[in-house]
Amino acid sequence: MNWRFVTLAYLSLFALSFLDNGRSPTYNSILSDLSIGPAKGSYIFSVASLISLIVNFTASKWLPRFGPVVSARVALLLMTISGLLMYVTGHQASYTYLIVSSIFLGLGLAVCTITMNVLVIKGSTNALRKRLFSGLHAIYGFSSLLAPFLLAFIIKLGGDWKVYFVISGLMAFLVIVITAKTETLPQIKESENKENQKVPLRFRVLFGLLLGAYVASELVLSSRLPYYLNTVLKYDEVTSGYYLSFFFLSLSAGRLLFSLKSFNFKSEYLMIFSHITTMICFFLGIYIHPLFLGLCGFTMSYAFPMGMDFLVETFKTKSDYMITSVMTWIGVLLAMMHFLFGLVNESYGANIALLLCPLLTFIALCALIIFLKSDKTLL
Repeated sequence: MNWRFVTLAYLSLFALSFLDNGRSPTYNSILSDLSIGPAKGSYIFSVASLISLIVNFTASKWLPRFGPVVSARVALLLMTISGLLMYVTGHQASYTYLIVSSIFLGLGLAVCTITMNVLVIKGSTNALRKRLFSGLHAIYGFSSLLAPFLLAFIIKLGGDWKVYFVISGLMAFLVIVITAKTETLPQIKESENKENQKVPLRFRVLFGLLLGAYVASELVLSSRLPYYLNTVLKYDEVTSGYYLSFFFLSLSAGRLLFSLKSFNFKSEYLMIFSHITTMICFFLGIYIHPLFLGLCGFTMSYAFPMGMDFLVETFKTKSDYMITSVMTWIGVLLAMMHFLFGLVNESYGANIALLLCPLLTFIALCALIIFLKSDKTLL
């Protein structure tokens, strides 16, 4: 075990979550202060996703050269800059600064998302890897749960969303300081790097859809749930914030459970169960009570950690490369999701646009089933 690698991964994700998930509860306020509509405002998500996609495309070049430790520090610095720029955005009421901040956030998110998963692989043992992945993403759920409360606390003290992003940016910089003694890894040889990239295209596509569609489905719900509750069900911002908090509480609880206890089921079977129960829970939330939408956090919670463990078990020494490939697909699907949500929302309303969540979950389920039935002799 290398606990310094694991600590850097956990703290990086903690800082990332405040910036990433701060956009959802502050979304309406940002639109109001900048006097823009939801279609134009959706670029706060889609630009960051597009930039992340570009970074992911080049990951196979910069990750072996700089390593996950140095790359994680660069990501944290980029997120710090993004948080500070959000303050300037609000102060100047500038849409241009909003886009620039989203670019820096997209850069930071992309690099951090790749490196934190690689750091867990490098720092864990085979016996603990599944639990450490669950713990890593439990951190995401926990910090995402805290984000709306931090915003509410800042507002209660007389601040606003601009102060929230400054504080979140400074958190990222603090992680750089705290983990300054973490040792770097040696550069991977070019010949070894090329060998590790020999994965058939169909497996890269299937794994990309498997994990990318899941992440997109989770982000649809977590980033747009308050907006759906505000515009469709006419809930006030405080009540909508409670439902979002319940979603992240459920997400955290599920991942914490899987980080503390080992279940004697294969990762792929747990993912199948997660996707099926998520679709059931979602439609209960639409047609019965929105509380079930918050409960989707629990049914979704273990899908991604189990997916990462399944990836490492399947591809072994090629895992680093497959992570960069998967993150590229995640970037593609997130950019498409944010664009489609804004487009469908403008034409048909948030209640129809939110159906992207179960659609993406179904795509992830189909990709997993096809992969399990595929001939894997070439791996």
